[in-house]
Amino acid sequence: MLKGNPPNQAPQLPFDEEQPAHDLGIDPAFWVALERIHSAAKAFDRELWAEPRKGSNRVWDILASAGEGSETSNSIAVARECRVDFFTELESRGEDAIIRALDTLGAHIQWILVTGSEAALSSGTVSLFKSAAGNSGGPYAMNSGSSLEAPNSPAVKSLTYCLRVQFVHIQAALTPQSLSAFWSALSMRLYDILVTRLLQNWYVSTVGAVILARDVEALRSVAMLAGTKHEHWDILRELLTLYMTPPDALKIMLVGPEGDPNSGKGLFGSAGRDQSLVFMSRRVDYRYKTNQGQKKSIWVTQILNELHVRDPTDSYVNIGMFAAGRK
Repeated sequence: MLKGNPPNQAPQLPFDEEQPAHDLGIDPAFWVALERIHSAAKAFDRELWAEPRKGSNRVWDILASAGEGSETSNSIAVARECRVDFFTELESRGEDAIIRALDTLGAHIQWILVTGSEAALSSGTVSLFKSAAGNSGGPYAMNSGSSLEAPNSPAVKSLTYCLRVQFVHIQAALTPQSLSAFWSALSMRLYDILVTRLLQNWYVSTVGAVILARDVEALRSVAMLAGTKHEHWDILRELLTLYMTPPDALKIMLVGPEGDPNSGKGLFGSAGRDQSLVFMSRRVDYRYKTNQGQKKSIWVTQILNELHVRDPTDSYVNIGMFAAGRK
């Protein structure tokens, strides 16, 4: 019931919400089956053991009525061990199935959020996506003449719609504790997919930052339908201000009004120095194209020199350091 690999063809976005939502690779019957197996296992245990119901003629009652003695004690011990082994195996298989479902959702999130949005750029359905540095800018590199009427990008609009529909099926299948753990893990994967693509491939303009902020709010909202570990979204919301702020105000935003990079204030204090600088480097005006290649803008060099910090993007950037699990 799990289609681990998304279609080879990019999705046509946005999805028609008058039609049934895309299943994100998971047949809804998968969650029904999972819930029924769980319910059947509990019923099996209840009927087999009927613990601690007297006169039930079930395993527990039969063994308990056999009286004291080493043979009876051994029989009870063996029976209990078999009972534990059965449910340990059942839980292990259930966890494996749920993890594969999480992997399947992750692959389809990537398919919609990354493949879908970038395919729209290359096909020309979305225009004007070119960074100042001359690179393919991604969905948030739009210029100042672009429209801000749409509340969200087509990819995020479609993805959040599908995830909300998927949530209903998952909620009906899992216990509250399992649902919380599963959706927290999904929240982290969703964040990691977005941030990894942003820091490795996309650029953000001032206008694009408005759409990006709206998209992050929409993704954060669906990520918080369940679970408890969502702090990564709060930090991302702070970092997005780096794309909306004019260059002459960035220094204060990074380190606070005193201008001390070690004060623990500003984004250096709340998000981390390297994290803040790497996110800032995705501004479309961070670099510009010359005949000799890309050069940093004057304002970038000035900020780095005044703060006496190096640019982490001058060398290899370990994107793993930005994963939600490290927040």
